Amino acid sequence: MLFNSLSYALFLAVTWAVVRRAPPGWRVHLLVLASYWFYATWSAKYAAMMFALAVMNYAFGWLVFRATTHRLLVTWLCVSVDLAVLGVFKYWNFFVGSVTSSVEVMGAAWRPPLVDLVLPLGISFFTFEFIHYLVDISRGSAPVETFSKFHVFAAFFPTHIAGPIKRFQDFVPSLSALASPDPALARDGLRLIVVGLVKKVLLADTLGPIADAGFTALASRPLGTLEAWTTMLAFSFQIYFDFSGYTDIARGSAALFGLWIPPNFAGPYLATSVGDFWRRWHISLSSWLRDYVFIPLGGSRRTLPLTLRNLLITMILGGLWHGAAWHFVVWGAFWGVVLAVDRLRQAFVRFPGGAVTLVFGWLTTQLIVLFGWVLFRAGNMAEARAMFAAMLFPRPGAITASSLVGGAVAAIAAAVAISLLLGLRDCRHTWWHRLPNPIQPVVLGVAVALALVLTVVMAPNTGAKFIYFQF
Repeated sequence: MLFNSLSYALFLAVTWAVVRRAPPGWRVHLLVLASYWFYATWSAKYAAMMFALAVMNYAFGWLVFRATTHRLLVTWLCVSVDLAVLGVFKYWNFFVGSVTSSVEVMGAAWRPPLVDLVLPLGISFFTFEFIHYLVDISRGSAPVETFSKFHVFAAFFPTHIAGPIKRFQDFVPSLSALASPDPALARDGLRLIVVGLVKKVLLADTLGPIADAGFTALASRPLGTLEAWTTMLAFSFQIYFDFSGYTDIARGSAALFGLWIPPNFAGPYLATSVGDFWRRWHISLSSWLRDYVFIPLGGSRRTLPLTLRNLLITMILGGLWHGAAWHFVVWGAFWGVVLAVDRLRQAFVRFPGGAVTLVFGWLTTQLIVLFGWVLFRAGNMAEARAMFAAMLFPRPGAITASSLVGGAVAAIAAAVAISLLLGLRDCRHTWWHRLPNPIQPVVLGVAVALALVLTVVMAPNTGAKFIYFQF
């Protein structure tokens, strides 16, 4: 059930109406049921697995909390179980294939078994939420008292598939808002859903075919330099509009129930340094890696060489989190090296302030980000090398007519999206306050459904999934 589908519009409207009209004591339980229905529309057996993992981690949380001795060991054992589940589903075949290739290079033969498993949707996201839950309890936080509240945290349908990665200390207390949702937050939720749909359906899905066409052509012929840059610029904006659009819809859907989910993006393409970019891009993941990988390794509190090591390890793990493939590992290592070089530069060279430095920092950062996206989007390292060659060594090529048309449509859609966003932000919805309280949920539900229907009808007929669903 995709966010950019009519089925999700119906599901969200019905769930919202049922939850809002139900007695306050039932609402948490109804959200749990709705979340499992949402997940089961993709796979009932993996919904059952999700239930088992939620039960297991709820029990793990109390086990860690009550461990008076060897708490760290108990925590690591519990976290290892979650990592083992993630490893079997996501990394086993990658590990086996890599080891097999290495052994064959040395002239030996080894054929360990591969597993024929479908990667459960959102497993990387909810595994990180489980780990955060267990580690924070070991650090002194109290576990969630009731299983229903923990279950909503673990399986909440707007954020379950592709985040943002929630912190239970923020999310669980906000469940009290289910008894009396804030109308202003619900209105903002409607705005976020509309903006997210515009980003995904009208922008990302228009830019996607341009990027796909470039990489498809790369498989059969060398790209021209202009083609290569067009391809990567299209992908750069596609992934931003796609992922931030998903996040907007997820946050908006949660807000309709009175639940606030923190932003996951803060204008990343306005960043003026590489560190600034990672404070603005996929904030929930970058902050998770900081708190549960970088700082435990020692962070920046130790010597400069150890700080650089910690940056490299953190970003390699971040790259591997995105996918079981070497180009993701190299992408993570690329960012680790870039951040390490920037840290060295800060230690030994101080740039003067001023507009020139700011513009230079912005331009340099955006070029580094764009080169990083080559490693992220390429299917393998050979494809990445070919794209780098096309971008860095000038050669002739032709931009196809369809690409030019697609780019024009994307530019127009961007202008429409910006206008829509500014218009909604300036609107005060004064008519809303004149509606009787029992009517407000119905009107807002109809408005959400119409927004979804209109956006899907206006969209290019691609039916594209969100990029981050694969992680």
